[in-house]
Amino acid sequence: MTFEAQVEGLTGLTISSSASTPTQSELTQFLTDGVKDVINKIIEISPAETSKFTTTLHESNNQGITVTGKSISIVREHDSETILRPCTLISAQERYKATDVTSLSYRSKFNPGYYILDGKIYSAPASASGNNDLIVTQVVYPSVSYLDSSVNDFPDEFEYLIVIYAAMKSLESKMAEYTIDEEDSELAQAIGLNISALGKQYNEALLVKSSKQQAQQSRRGEE
Repeated sequence: MTFEAQVEGLTGLTISSSASTPTQSELTQFLTDGVKDVINKIIEISPAETSKFTTTLHESNNQGITVTGKSISIVREHDSETILRPCTLISAQERYKATDVTSLSYRSKFNPGYYILDGKIYSAPASASGNNDLIVTQVVYPSVSYLDSSVNDFPDEFEYLIVIYAAMKSLESKMAEYTIDEEDSELAQAIGLNISALGKQYNEALLVKSSKQQAQQSRRGEE
């Protein structure tokens, strides 16, 4: 079942390409925003879940890796795929000094650093061929379409939360139409009750996920 059909089932709305509120294009944006909201909230509530939302990228020609979200690992290969040196953060202003062997800020293959410039992550020494890749593992926020029925590189266990989020935003959009365009306060009130119910379901689901994660961590600590 597509996400559009799931949202229609939760809201009772009929969503089309242009003659509806929201439109299919707007629903796509709500779903994509929902992915970001779910990931950010899960990470905040249960930091141990962060790795479920990450992707690892390699770069070997000093072109940098675009920042997409929170990084959980930044390392640089040391002439081998199996020797990975952790990179520590340095100021972008120090990027030249980090390459100067006479500088106290010099970084070698044994103690590499990384800096962020213009939205990209670079290493010092610079990434290079010959098994000297910069390797970044960071949170990535997938894009979603109303036509999709699943999200690539996203845990199945959290997908239903995206639908709930998009359903709430769709109803908020419809409520604004009734309130402003049609001045129908009763319909707007009814939609408001539906939004509240979905919001409660959304927040309770996040808390349940948090409780399960904390219980699992507690059991591991006792073992």
